[in-house]
Amino acid sequence: MAQAERDSLKVDVPVGFLLAETQELLVSVDRRDAEPLAIRLRLIPAADRPDFGAEPARSANDTPAPTRRLHRLRAVVDDHDLGGSD
Repeated sequence: MAQAERDSLKVDVPVGFLLAETQELLVSVDRRDAEPLAIRLRLIPAADRPDFGAEPARSANDTPAPTRRLHRLRAVVDDHDLGGSD
C-alpha cells in the first residue's frame, strides 16, 4: 500500500517469511525538474502483516465484468449465378 505525502512516498511491502522483523529503508530518487523524491519502504514480515479481511461482498449494484461474445462463422451458400463464360 502506498501513501503520498508532500514530495515523499511511503510504501508497505509484504515480504512473507524472508525477514524476521519489520525494517524501514529510505531511498531518494533524483528528478529532473524538482527536488529528489524520498521513498520510505517498510518491509513487513508475514507475522506482522495487517489483516485486510476477505474479499469485499458483491452486491446487485456492482458493475459486471466485461464479456466478449464469440460468434461462430456461418457457411456461405452461393445461390446466385453471377454469370460467367460457357
